[in-house]
Amino acid sequence: MGMIVHKLLSARTDLYCSQGEISGGCATHAAAAALSILGIIEKPSGLSSPYSGRNARRLWRKLKDAYADGIGLRELGQRLDELDFGLSFSFVAGAHCRVLDFARAALQKGHPVVLGFAPCAASRHQHAVLASGLAGTVTARRFRASSILIVDSSEAHPGIAPHNARLEFSPDATRERSGLYVTTRESYRVTLSAALSLRIARSGRPERRRL
Repeated sequence: MGMIVHKLLSARTDLYCSQGEISGGCATHAAAAALSILGIIEKPSGLSSPYSGRNARRLWRKLKDAYADGIGLRELGQRLDELDFGLSFSFVAGAHCRVLDFARAALQKGHPVVLGFAPCAASRHQHAVLASGLAGTVTARRFRASSILIVDSSEAHPGIAPHNARLEFSPDATRERSGLYVTTRESYRVTLSAALSLRIARSGRPERRRL
């Protein structure tokens, strides 16, 4: 049996904040958490505060209108691009297995990914979360991913952990149509619909920590 390992993009527990803390929807939180990993803003929970950093205030102004109606991941990427944070974006939509392969590849490269999915039992209930790492096993120095580690703003605080949910899949997931979404309270099958990966493309505008 191989050794179970987690390959995280960040071990910071402050990537989590509930949607109520920033008065924003799930895509807004996922984007803020991704930008925190990349060093563009300090932390998601200060996003709507008048005392947050300049980048956080600009992000909030750009996305605050999306709270009531939500926002698709393609448009989310377009709005983030307009902020000129020095980022590059890749977007994919379509079949579950295609989105899953895209997310796995991006995470292996160290790029945070905003995932869009819906429960199989409620396909119209789209939700956005931050994929912040991979979990799997190492056998003979070979890593085989079996789940995506997730920061979900609609779930309970992760405590000392940097994530509070995971999407499980088989090692050979090329034909899977859904994955098992596991939280501290429940598990159910979901279908991925879209993903947006972010990476630093050039010198952006990193958040300066206040002393």
